[in-house]
Amino acid sequence: MKNLFFATFFVSLFFVSCNNEELTDNFKTGLEVVFQQGKIYQSDDNSLNFSITEINDSRCPSDVTCIWAGKADVKIEIESPQKGDIILSTYNNLIDTFGIYSFELIDVSPYPVSTETIELEDYLVTLKIEEI
Repeated sequence: MKNLFFATFFVSLFFVSCNNEELTDNFKTGLEVVFQQGKIYQSDDNSLNFSITEINDSRCPSDVTCIWAGKADVKIEIESPQKGDIILSTYNNLIDTFGIYSFELIDVSPYPVSTETIELEDYLVTLKIEEI
């Protein structure tokens, strides 16, 4: 009975500590790095913190003929060194700067297919972030 109590206690403690906190992932500036929506990212020197807060994908599916290619927009919310946000777009804004950082949108994947639904957590955004 005592072992059952301790097992239940530790399992409960594990689930309480695994609530919906966002984990911080570190990245290195100057390299192409893959990011996801909903995570907090921190540069390896702790000078830049940001998260991807929105991905809006209206690109023409690869198996469909469209009159316009569409676009994917990625909203980045920056927490430090100062607060603000930028929106990068595959259509007309692949590169933007914020403070001393340049953000370049390299890729948004997967590319849409008309017969498949892409969940937000399945999107991968490749960025190259450089100090300017």
